[in-house]
Amino acid sequence: MDPSVHVQNLSTTSDLCMEKNYPIIDLATNSDPTVFLQDYSTISDSKFHEKLVKSIGNTMNQDELIELLNQKDLFIFIRHLTELVNKLKYAELQHEQWSYYQNLGMNEGIWNGRVSKKVADANSMCHTYGRSKNLIKQRIQTYKLQCEKIQEAINEHMKQAPVNINLQNMTTIINNLIQNDQYELQLELNRRKTMLRLDAEEHKLVEHFYQMKPRQTEIKSAKVIFKATHEQQNIIHEIAIFKKWLEVHTQAPSYTLQDVQLPKIYHIFISLSFQYQTSSAEHIAEQTIMKAEELVESYSKIINNEKNKLQCTRPQHKNVQQLDQIISIINQREQNLKQRRDSELLGKLSTFFFVK
Repeated sequence: MDPSVHVQNLSTTSDLCMEKNYPIIDLATNSDPTVFLQDYSTISDSKFHEKLVKSIGNTMNQDELIELLNQKDLFIFIRHLTELVNKLKYAELQHEQWSYYQNLGMNEGIWNGRVSKKVADANSMCHTYGRSKNLIKQRIQTYKLQCEKIQEAINEHMKQAPVNINLQNMTTIINNLIQNDQYELQLELNRRKTMLRLDAEEHKLVEHFYQMKPRQTEIKSAKVIFKATHEQQNIIHEIAIFKKWLEVHTQAPSYTLQDVQLPKIYHIFISLSFQYQTSSAEHIAEQTIMKAEELVESYSKIINNEKNKLQCTRPQHKNVQQLDQIISIINQREQNLKQRRDSELLGKLSTFFFVK
């Protein structure tokens, strides 16, 4: 069987559906947080009606709400109010986010930092982190003004409320709806807080490592460990995303394998397709995961081998205490790198497979 057929078997597709529901993103970059923001002006009336009814809780009788929504003027009023409150909540979240960055800078000295791309590549790290003081100040002011402006618009809109609507109850229902719809957005913003700390720690650990004035052999081993850990995490990411893709594929045939940017997985899959042309696509997918997991293990061996090399220098080392400190920093950096990539993976999974 032609390998392309295997891919097609895994990806019978409607591209229009893919573009509508699942944003194609560059998995190497941070996602736009507005990806997680529901636009209530674009969803259908029936969908908005359904979402609002589901958010009623114990606020009011469901039949009473449905009766209100069936009145066109009330429906339009409620929908626009929901759009305004949604924008306000988003602006408030962003204001809180940038205020957090400011507090982090003032209390812990984590502002923004950078190294050359050459140094970053050599040590398998991001070359920048954090936010500048000026940018933080500008964003805080921007979102503060947005909050004030939107709140004014809400106040004006509520003055036009029909007499037969209980604004307090309706506001509670709208807040319930938005809190639920912005859940993934809040997770993403919290993830970014974590990433900022981990990125800052990356730079701190690498700087500390070189301040120890390690030998060239120790620098070489450290770079190999960092590089192998980085590449290992790349494979782990691809495996996790591919597994999720397979899970979603069985439920939504609108995904194509090419839509998910997994170079290693795709290469393995195509190679196995040539090798096992009579096998099913599902079997080849299973074999692909096994091969990828073997790659993960091979990187573990590289990492352990370099660590053993460092330990073997112990008897001849002139300063064993310094060696122990260097090894400790390398281990800390390795763990921090893994934590950072774990957080990055969460962002990839939530963004790519997020459905509004």
